[in-house]
Amino acid sequence: MIGIAIAGSALIGLISLAYWLYQDNQALTGEAQRLRQTNDDLADSAANQKAVADDLAADMITRDELARRAIEARELADEKLNRVRKQLNDALEADRCAREPHPAAVGDWLRKNSDGL
Repeated sequence: MIGIAIAGSALIGLISLAYWLYQDNQALTGEAQRLRQTNDDLADSAANQKAVADDLAADMITRDELARRAIEARELADEKLNRVRKQLNDALEADRCAREPHPAAVGDWLRKNSDGL
């Protein structure tokens, strides 16, 4: 009789242990699934952030190229302006009339067809 009681107690203990292990396994499985979902979400977020970063890098390259072109165009315009100023100064250097002050009427006549700039 004692043997049956010990066997029954052992059987109840084994069933309890199996149930506890099953519940623990279920909890770990749920946690693993949650972590997999979080990992997938983070992977998607990283992929989206990489795409945005790639777009921004491409925009920076484009803007750098446009800025370089604008700087070159400004430098060419400045060189041309300096060349024209020098030509004008050289042309007027020997002109006696260009060194004389002009009456206000000359300035008014020169401005009459301008747009007010």
